Amino acid sequence: MSMAAVTRLSCTAVCLVGLLAAGCARDPAVRKKKYVQSGDSYAAQGKLSEAILQYRNAIKVDPMFGEARMKLAEAYMKSGDPGDAFGEYMRAADLLPQSAEAQIKAGEMCLLALKYEDARSRADKALAIDNKNVSALVLKGNALARLRDIDGAIAEVEQAIAADPTKALTYANLGALQQMKGDRQAALRAFQRAVSVDPKSAYAHLALANFYWSTNQRPDAEKELQQAVALEPRNLSVNRALVAFYLASGRGKEAEAPLKVLADVSPSVTARLTLADYYIASRRTAEAKTLLQSIGSTQNGFVPARLKLAALAVASRDTAEAHRLFDEVLQKYPRDTGALLGKGDLQLREGKSDEALKTVQAALALDANSADAHYLHGRVLASRGDAKEASSAFLEALRLNPRFALADVELAKLQLALGQPVQAIQQAQNALKLMPRYPDAQLVLARAQLAASDVKGAHETLDALNGSYPDTAAIQGDLGRVYLAEGDAARARTAFQRALARDSVSLVALDGLTTLDVREKKTADARARLDAAVAAAPRNDQLLVYAGRLYWSLGDQAAAERTVKQALTVNPNNFAAYGTLGQFYSAQRRLPEATSELEDLAKRRPNSVGMETVLGELLEMQERGAEARAHYEKALAIDPRAAVAANNLAWMDAQQETNLNVALQRAQTAKSQLPELPQINDTLGWIYHLKGMDGEAVAPLQQSVSREPNNATYQYHLGTAFAALGNVPEARRALQRALSLKLPPDQTAKAQKALAGLK
Repeated sequence: MSMAAVTRLSCTAVCLVGLLAAGCARDPAVRKKKYVQSGDSYAAQGKLSEAILQYRNAIKVDPMFGEARMKLAEAYMKSGDPGDAFGEYMRAADLLPQSAEAQIKAGEMCLLALKYEDARSRADKALAIDNKNVSALVLKGNALARLRDIDGAIAEVEQAIAADPTKALTYANLGALQQMKGDRQAALRAFQRAVSVDPKSAYAHLALANFYWSTNQRPDAEKELQQAVALEPRNLSVNRALVAFYLASGRGKEAEAPLKVLADVSPSVTARLTLADYYIASRRTAEAKTLLQSIGSTQNGFVPARLKLAALAVASRDTAEAHRLFDEVLQKYPRDTGALLGKGDLQLREGKSDEALKTVQAALALDANSADAHYLHGRVLASRGDAKEASSAFLEALRLNPRFALADVELAKLQLALGQPVQAIQQAQNALKLMPRYPDAQLVLARAQLAASDVKGAHETLDALNGSYPDTAAIQGDLGRVYLAEGDAARARTAFQRALARDSVSLVALDGLTTLDVREKKTADARARLDAAVAAAPRNDQLLVYAGRLYWSLGDQAAAERTVKQALTVNPNNFAAYGTLGQFYSAQRRLPEATSELEDLAKRRPNSVGMETVLGELLEMQERGAEARAHYEKALAIDPRAAVAANNLAWMDAQQETNLNVALQRAQTAKSQLPELPQINDTLGWIYHLKGMDGEAVAPLQQSVSREPNNATYQYHLGTAFAALGNVPEARRALQRALSLKLPPDQTAKAQKALAGLK
């Protein structure tokens, strides 16, 4: 044979081998088995993500490949994904009808999913294949137990023991069933038998430990847990039980070691996040941050780790870092409701209620069944003065989660603010049934009791709270109010002083101590205390207004005026400061003089929104409307968002029923800046009514009434809007309420006429 022929033959052979190899590679049976073999190799190395990918590839080749589905289900379980594992176990069992193991695995998953009838059915299928299969008998027993057939369950497990009396876990199952039946002695014998059958079984010791723990035999329980962990130091179930035991026993430091084991052994991020929570609770913030940053570098840990880091940033008042972390999550996962709710809560803390409202509404659009979202929605609405809608949001949160104690507490706060202390007491007590030691619930209960004149009840509640949280400013301040109500001035003073020592700007403590000093003619002490508080917090506008009123009560009108003006320098939109200044000037009958003085001051401060607004109000009091309007307009020229000036201009136009389109825009501007103020909501609602938009008028008018139910004008406006809508019951209720209060004469006549016209 020539060399050329040999060469051609070799080439032909090589080509033939290549074709055969290519054919094998295209053969589905070969390909799927290779994928499974590759998956097995990865699984043996602990590379579960890679194993899952290869098992999925095998299933793509052959969707009916039951063996691959079983292996995929097991990989999902090991990676901490029981949801996906459930589906694959079910499919595997259906594709492998003659595999007892597949039926048992599917049945065990049904038990976890609370599908007890399905679990029993799977057990029966396994027993049809092997009627002495111990695992199948135990599975059926567990299913029957969940279906309340305890005697039948015990019979199945006893049959399993008869089939193989050497398995410790079968005795442990029998013990659990006997305990469910209420036969503690039989249960104890079964658990002890499990340990004697296999003294080296960590699960047998764990089962006995759980029995001892459930029967309050803690030393014996701890002994068994220690034996279990000595046998298998890295066993997940044993270490979880140790963590729970130590935490329940108030021995948090000892829980750290098993928590670290769980974090190291568990394939999911949950255990590592739990360890981070432990560090946070132990105030080991640096360690928590280090661990969370490590968790955040993984795919599954990216979101939860950043949300916990954001919570730490909020707690340390690093709002910029918190916003960065929330935004980082939302940029990658814009539909993550946890990040949206965290961001909304932060915006609310910052006083950005408009932004918070938009954020929480976005979360609700994604998940309308989130109790947490409705709870935050309620808090945002409450901050905006919308008590009715806030209450509805809290009630919806409670409907979705009846054990939501925080929502009960917020409802109680709203009811207390609305002058409904009896309802607030009931709501706070609901919260305390769920969380008996929740301090916020105890505090609002005490305040509601005091408002309902139950001084004794308030005292008992605060004493219990003070025992757990001694020398807390809020508790001491309320205790001072109780002592005052009881006529015990000495103890009241001590409590107020303790509150002030913890919180130098506690308004309750300042008010209480000033009241006592005035009674005891110690005005110099009261004055010194106020001076110190103002010096300590010169930019706290709420404190400055409050201090100004107290200065006034002490007879120092100059200091009162100066302090309230200082509040307006800090916050030109402090509505209470304007009203307080107006009261001062009216009481002194020095409106012209005050106007002249402020005009001079305004010339030296040409860009002061506060000065221009106060001047406008002083001129309005003197019925110099045109001049007042000029100053309000100047304030708006300086700052188009100047809420008080915008509201006052809108009200002036509403009274004259002119320029209503412009008035509406200004009222909406005021509302956007100070959404909770009843004056602003009343202005907005009344302008809507004057424009014939009564459907839009009702909501802001209701907000005004909810904040100040005894304001006759607000009730009159609300009743008029309801009458225009044809809502006779609500119109009659509001108009009658208005007439029972002190309405101005012109409004009285209109209210009477409107009431008479209702049919």
